[in-house]
Amino acid sequence: MIAASHLAVRIPGPFDAFGIENPWLVAVIVFALSYVAARLVEWGGRELLERSDASSETSFNRTLFEVIHAPLYLSIGLGGLYLSFVVLGFVDSSVVLVDALLTAFVLLWTWAALRLGNRWIEHAHASETDYKFAPIFKNLWTIAAVLGAVLLLISIWNLEITPFLASAGILGIVLGLAAQETISNLIGGVSLYFDNTYTVGDVIELDDGFRGTVVDIGIRSTTVLTRDNVTITVPNSVLNSSQVVNQSTPQRRMRLRIPITAAYGTDYEAVERILLEVCEEATLIRDSPRPQVLFSEFGDSALVFELRAFVVHPLKDKSAVDQVNRGVYDRFAEAGITIPYPQRDLHFESAEFAPGSDPASPPDSSTLDTGVNELDVERDGYEYQPPDDDQ
Repeated sequence: MIAASHLAVRIPGPFDAFGIENPWLVAVIVFALSYVAARLVEWGGRELLERSDASSETSFNRTLFEVIHAPLYLSIGLGGLYLSFVVLGFVDSSVVLVDALLTAFVLLWTWAALRLGNRWIEHAHASETDYKFAPIFKNLWTIAAVLGAVLLLISIWNLEITPFLASAGILGIVLGLAAQETISNLIGGVSLYFDNTYTVGDVIELDDGFRGTVVDIGIRSTTVLTRDNVTITVPNSVLNSSQVVNQSTPQRRMRLRIPITAAYGTDYEAVERILLEVCEEATLIRDSPRPQVLFSEFGDSALVFELRAFVVHPLKDKSAVDQVNRGVYDRFAEAGITIPYPQRDLHFESAEFAPGSDPASPPDSSTLDTGVNELDVERDGYEYQPPDDDQ
């Protein structure tokens, strides 16, 4: 109010030289000049935006001017209206009207600050530089802007908050119990940021097998897009307390281990050559690092190889395995290489007859030696024994 009274004394001074003493005329002139200044700022800003190049290196400066363009010329208009009230003496007589103007000014620039934060995040994502702190900055910027606006509005309207402060202890306990999960998610989000667990665009996999691409990191939760194009929201507290595998770091590539089998007697060098040729033809397999073929083991029914190759993107692993399997099947068929299937051998032991019996006649079960008449069947590595007669 002191500043307003000071302005009320000095503003009419320049108009006295022109013989203008009527305060209403001075107020109209002040408001008209502020309106003209606001229109000039609006027109000049639009001209600069139309002539500027959005893809230039100063695109962030252009974004800044886009955001503050409207609040700037509107603030000039509000300032002219405020000065007009000062000239007419409405500042002291109508406090509510002045507080309403200041409230409009605060809300206008709060909206500009929130919009500037969002536009800055978009600019950071569109640039080649990786700003890993951008999502958290967006959340903190929003909280700071809203909190600052609330404090300014309390100061403008001279609200008495002493009763609220007196009961802040009990209110804090109640809010803490009610918003326990929300606070846990907030702290979890901050912890995930400082731990650098993942960023927007990373492919993550949880310990329960859930897998997808991070599309947004919020204050309370993280949004993940699955391979089925389904958006799932995961609370930050869950991500902070579970094992998260980031498949996009340190590079956005992932190695596959594909088992390949070939029949015994197959030339292992020919198998290796075919597998490497198939990888060269597969579009989803990276050329660098080069694929490798390992002679893994001598299996029960086949020679077991392991093809190790890097895929271009973690979410392309299934498609890459499909390409390799189709290529290997066709090339093995052309080269005459057999892909065996599991086989089991059954062994039967011949029975011995008791002395004095006729070998041509069927044996009598009473004369057979049970220790010799047992039939051993080997299947899947287990030995089967027929039960005894007394069982």
